[in-house]
Amino acid sequence: MILKKLLIVLLSSILLFLCLSTSTYAISIRLDYSGSISVGDTFNLDVIVDGAEIDSVLGFGELFAFGFDVNYDSESFLYNGATVGLNFFDDSFLFENTDVAGSICPGIAGDGILLASLSFTALVAGDHDLGITSDIVDPLDPLDTGDKNEGLFSLSGTMDITQSVDINVAPVPEPATLLLFGFGLIGLAGFRKRSKV
Repeated sequence: MILKKLLIVLLSSILLFLCLSTSTYAISIRLDYSGSISVGDTFNLDVIVDGAEIDSVLGFGELFAFGFDVNYDSESFLYNGATVGLNFFDDSFLFENTDVAGSICPGIAGDGILLASLSFTALVAGDHDLGITSDIVDPLDPLDTGDKNEGLFSLSGTMDITQSVDINVAPVPEPATLLLFGFGLIGLAGFRKRSKV
């Protein structure tokens, strides 16, 4: 319980520091998956950051925390869960309204930084959207009720990381499956006939 309070105080302090920060960098988010996907396949959607730089004053990387929700159609995909990138602590359990969250101290810099891998199973053929959303708070608006723990937190400020990608899910190749089943039946019939002789 004390660790949770300490972490919340630390994250609140970092948020305050971010709100007062005025530097800007060109951080970008991308969603990657590899290979073709068919109905029934399980695959990963990687959430990756590019362009995180080293702060010249502090001497460490500018990226230190993130939080987001997973966006998917439950009729098209089964969400199997997320694995936070190895560089980050998995803070997902701390925030009940956020699907995936992570932090690192001191900050990290570079390209191709894996925030998290999201695991899905394809249920229906066709073109479908998968994505992440962040509901960040505007520090200048006292009525903003967004989640204070969502977005990309860096020394240059809080960034909305809402992204989506179109996933093409191929149907299960039925003709090849039926052909294979047919050859299996022919093989069994031949084996049975051979056993009788």
